[in-house]
Amino acid sequence: MDLVIALYLLLLVILGLMLRQNRNLQRALADATRPFDDYSYLHDLITGFPNRHQLQHRVSPLLSQGQGQYSLLVLKIKNFDEVNRMLGHSHANVVLTQIASRINSSLSQCKEVLILENQNLPIRVCHLSGVDFAVWMQAGDRAYTAEILAQQIEKTVPEPLLLHGAAVEYQIISGIVHAPEHGDQLAELLDKAYEALQQHEWQHSASAVFNPTMMHFNSEKLRMMAQLQTAIGTDQLQLDVQPQVDLVTKQVLSVEVLLRWQHPEKGLLAPKMFLPLAEEMGVIYPLTAWVLRQAITVLAVLQKQGQSVQIAVNISSRDIIQIEFVEQLQQLLEQAEVDPAGLMLELKEDALMADAETARPVMQRLRSLGVELALDDFGTGYSSLAVLRELPIQQVKVDCQFISGLHRSESQAAVTGAIIDMAKNLQLQVVAEGIEEEQVAEKLLRLGCTRGQGFLYSKPFALAGLTYWLAQWQSSHPSAPDS
Repeated sequence: MDLVIALYLLLLVILGLMLRQNRNLQRALADATRPFDDYSYLHDLITGFPNRHQLQHRVSPLLSQGQGQYSLLVLKIKNFDEVNRMLGHSHANVVLTQIASRINSSLSQCKEVLILENQNLPIRVCHLSGVDFAVWMQAGDRAYTAEILAQQIEKTVPEPLLLHGAAVEYQIISGIVHAPEHGDQLAELLDKAYEALQQHEWQHSASAVFNPTMMHFNSEKLRMMAQLQTAIGTDQLQLDVQPQVDLVTKQVLSVEVLLRWQHPEKGLLAPKMFLPLAEEMGVIYPLTAWVLRQAITVLAVLQKQGQSVQIAVNISSRDIIQIEFVEQLQQLLEQAEVDPAGLMLELKEDALMADAETARPVMQRLRSLGVELALDDFGTGYSSLAVLRELPIQQVKVDCQFISGLHRSESQAAVTGAIIDMAKNLQLQVVAEGIEEEQVAEKLLRLGCTRGQGFLYSKPFALAGLTYWLAQWQSSHPSAPDS
């Protein structure tokens, strides 16, 4: 009898499992065949905007017909991770929805844009995922319409968000593809639009429209940049320095830090071989942070020894648009107990002038911190005197192309003299780069420049040997006051 009951119970359990499995199978089949009008299937759960499924549903018939010219815009919100950090994900999602609404509002007057939904308010933007959105539009014979629209969105939609009393800025970047020119499947078009978006972000001023050469161009760059990021943590990078001296007293005033990369395949690479690429591709900031940490560590040693020598570090215009740049630099200085006046940050003239409005408030914060600022390669760009007066810089470095052979050419001397006079009229210190001959140093003194650096004084050497080099320099130049 007990055996019969046991078998009966076992049969009930087996039947229950079979029924549960059947229900799960039916539910899975229902999910797989869910109709397109199911709201949760066709909408992003965070913002409520149409999602990629709905875009696919609307666009596929247009692509399959093979008639008409269309454009796809992919939009990405930059710097939104700062909003997440300050607000937390739930509140940040509300902000994300607000930004999506701003993008949608900016499209309200564009009749070429596909309307995905038309309930209380026409919805023209698709939320792909995360901080990525898409817009589909008719192009006709005017492919440039998409570029104009993308530029309008990038320029007019972003507005600073006031969070906890601080303004958080974000940007929107875009990538554009045309159908059927660049593909006849949505997945292919999206991939190419993302390629265009990355290129647009890295080159900053380049067109946002996809070009087939981007595919090969990007793969080699990505490989090298991946190697560079690995190099930061694997002792492949090294820092050299070159001194800057007072041309009269021979006192060492500062040293400029120069980065080198011991590439495992290409050998020792000079900065020009990889820094422009790192800046173009948006990976310059972690590299700059590494250099600053090394430089500040040595600066702390110098200050404890009583040396008044500054250390100058080159930074990118992209570094100073990082929201956390000033705070992280301040933290590094405080942790090392370093006087900020001992650090000089050098920015390239052409890069700075290209976005002076963005750079100015960050530079002012750096000056308030006590850090000094220099304009590098002065004379090679197209600086506006009005802009220069407003920038909180203390020093300009005259590029070596104006210095080499200075004593042999009166016309070159006249140009260099004019550059020096302009800088002095702006009450800026003037430093000459690339001094290799004593006659050049003497000519510079006659032109009114009293600071310089170059092979005449020292070739670059390892940063780790700076304190020993200073001791030797001071012993061999007894007339120079101790640095």
